[in-house]
Amino acid sequence: MLENFRQVTNNSWMGIYLRILAFIIAYGGLVHLGNLMGFGEKPWGEMPLTWKVGDIIYGCLDLVTVIGLWQKTTWGIICFLSVIVSQFLIYTVFIDYFAFTSEQRQTIYGLLGSELILLSVFFVLLLLKK
Repeated sequence: MLENFRQVTNNSWMGIYLRILAFIIAYGGLVHLGNLMGFGEKPWGEMPLTWKVGDIIYGCLDLVTVIGLWQKTTWGIICFLSVIVSQFLIYTVFIDYFAFTSEQRQTIYGLLGSELILLSVFFVLLLLKK
């Protein structure tokens, strides 16, 4: 499977898409950084612990993922998939720890929908390579 990822990054469409993903993930990282700096919904010190931990972890993961995707590396793709899968896990199984209002739930559902689209395009490009 890892060899397949190496071959896929040589595909021009996948290479372009990985760079687009890098920009999208960079935006997510900037959102987490903005939250850490107090530009979020509330001052960072007043946010729930789960949001604080999530901002720190995903801020770091997003930065690493952006570097890997921009360089079109296998580990960048693995980081991307790990971030998406982990966010689906925490925002579905443990949503009560992250969403306290219906607006927050709608925001999370929008995020998950966007990530599902990004993931679908990735797998379509992956399958087209074969």
